[in-house]
Amino acid sequence: MVNAKSVVLSSTKPVSSFLFKNKSMLNSTVSLSPILVMSAAASLAFSAPAMAQQQNAQSTTLQADNTSLNIDANPDIKRNAAINPESGNQPLSSNLTDQLIQKANQKNLATHPTWLRLHYYEPDQKAKAPTSTKQKAYKSKIEKPEFFISEQGKTDPQAELEAFIKATVTQGIDGDDSVACRFPARTYWLKEQLGLEQVQPNCPDFDAWLKNLDPQKLSVVFAEEYPDRPVSAFGHTLMLIDSTASLADPKAIDKAHALNDTVAGNPDDSFIKYAINSAFGGYPNDITIEPYPQKLADYLQNDNRDVWTYGLNLTKAEVQQIMRHVYETKDLELPYYFTMDNCASEILRYIDVVRPNGNLLDEFTLAVVPSDVVRLLQKERLIDQQNYFPSDKTLAQAKLNNSQSTQLPSSSIDANNQLIPTQLTPVDNNPLDAHSLQRMKIGAGAQDDTGYISLAYRGGFNDPLDRPSGYPQNFHLEAGSVELRVYKDDEKNKGDHNRVELQELAILRGRSFNPINTAKKGDSLFSSWGVNVQATQVKDGSQMNNNNRSGDPDSSHLVGSFGYEKGISAAFGSPQAGSGQLPPQVCYALGTGLAQVGKGLSKGYRVGAGVNLGCRYQFSPNARLIGEVQVPYWYHGSTDNDQIKGSYWQPILSLGAQYDLDRNKAIRIQGSYELQDGIEGRDDIQLAYVTYF
Repeated sequence: MVNAKSVVLSSTKPVSSFLFKNKSMLNSTVSLSPILVMSAAASLAFSAPAMAQQQNAQSTTLQADNTSLNIDANPDIKRNAAINPESGNQPLSSNLTDQLIQKANQKNLATHPTWLRLHYYEPDQKAKAPTSTKQKAYKSKIEKPEFFISEQGKTDPQAELEAFIKATVTQGIDGDDSVACRFPARTYWLKEQLGLEQVQPNCPDFDAWLKNLDPQKLSVVFAEEYPDRPVSAFGHTLMLIDSTASLADPKAIDKAHALNDTVAGNPDDSFIKYAINSAFGGYPNDITIEPYPQKLADYLQNDNRDVWTYGLNLTKAEVQQIMRHVYETKDLELPYYFTMDNCASEILRYIDVVRPNGNLLDEFTLAVVPSDVVRLLQKERLIDQQNYFPSDKTLAQAKLNNSQSTQLPSSSIDANNQLIPTQLTPVDNNPLDAHSLQRMKIGAGAQDDTGYISLAYRGGFNDPLDRPSGYPQNFHLEAGSVELRVYKDDEKNKGDHNRVELQELAILRGRSFNPINTAKKGDSLFSSWGVNVQATQVKDGSQMNNNNRSGDPDSSHLVGSFGYEKGISAAFGSPQAGSGQLPPQVCYALGTGLAQVGKGLSKGYRVGAGVNLGCRYQFSPNARLIGEVQVPYWYHGSTDNDQIKGSYWQPILSLGAQYDLDRNKAIRIQGSYELQDGIEGRDDIQLAYVTYF
């Protein structure tokens, strides 16, 4: 086995200009010496995993450079390849190429899912289908012209198929610059579809690359969500490539490799620019293959993220074909989109290439999230095993939980890049155990004496009341949350309470607690934090008498709001025995800074600072209770109106509880109370049914 560090990703080489400068040769009859005839015929047949062990004694066999082609095995080739014993030359008729194309057309290979996926073709609803593709128009996501053989290849799968066959015949199959060697996955698949399996191309670069990796099994590696790095807040997935040696000895991870697809962002860019470019394709992707211990150590030791691996139920032939496809696409530098074209989507695309009867990527329309991908793979029965690797801080927490656990190592990887097995009970963060990503909530409630019906949707991921299994402990993140309320009140003297109201629209809302009395206490005393960016309904406490406000008796206003929290937290209770789990209960005190903008506010804005005090108590794995008091001090600026306060305290008390009926269903009750006098709609209580999907 070649040392892992010797694996080098060579760049895809450009198509030889010979293809386009000598197009007339593609359709002409070529006279070749016996050796060159063999190479040309072999290129028609494409490549195969191995040469036939035996040849029929009555067949005519051409041999050259250790590549053999059984002519009798294919009648089309036999009819078009006539040996001239007197001249020693073997003319190759253009009909041979035509018949291969005809056979491909009869099988509709140009629109076969595999051919389309190998080229990143997608239906193009805006374009008119080319005459060579009768069914529909397509367009590839790839912009690099060297990825295609035909000049029309980006938008015409049929033209690309024909050009591929013709170019392969013209070029031959030997040499790293040949079509067969530059695109081994396409070559192998076409060879199988056309029933020609007698030939192997001679590709030194590709063969050395594949030999160094020795891919025998692929696994998905899931690194849990990492709250202190926003771009990794949704978790990360990559591929583990096990070799013969690493499969024989599970501790020998130095004989395995990691196939990683990530964003090739500019580290000098600001956080805001980095986030925007990552979200909207402003950076290319970066596909790398590196020693697995190096990548695993980054997660376990540097980021302190627990890791789960899931073996994929793929055949050896499928593993090999995926690696052929990786070889021909690794240098494309596709635009990286944080939601759809990311580390997780690439894994699904690899599987779709070798499983044309399914389409895993079609299961996702809004975002491809690593944890959801793992659950989909389990649903499709593509996972055949799983393993857990605790981070360094998880191991340290296990020692705190049990002072007698002196036998536990300080890390799961030793100095020699060997895996150290532990008997540690896994932390409850396996994404296979998590509730589904999206959430709907249907509730009924009342604000003072005004009743309402609430309908809420959340794109992801997990709030403090949600079932915690499958998510990092004490890390809560919500994105894409919206709530509508329909109010009904027949007491006309209270004002127009018959209305539909947008209660909130949250872009991002999250908290990360790093309790000071645990191994995950962070780098400072004030390591717990929170952030929110949202539009939400608020009560403006600047009015001395809100009940007398003309035309606005409910005093509720939709404002844009931004808040940041920083502070201290502590954990208590008994963690799971034999694990690195943190104590289940947590209390916190967070200093907060706030800014809100809205036309319903005095002067159209207010800024605030204060403190949030709260506790979360977990009665059981199925029941949780949260209580919190928010004490912000708001400032609007000075005013000459004695009925309007320029600054004031506005405390709010909130309580919430949830009971899980099962993994994806729950009952939730929430309430809040404004402690400031003179605000109408001070109390709000709601009972809701929650479902995850």
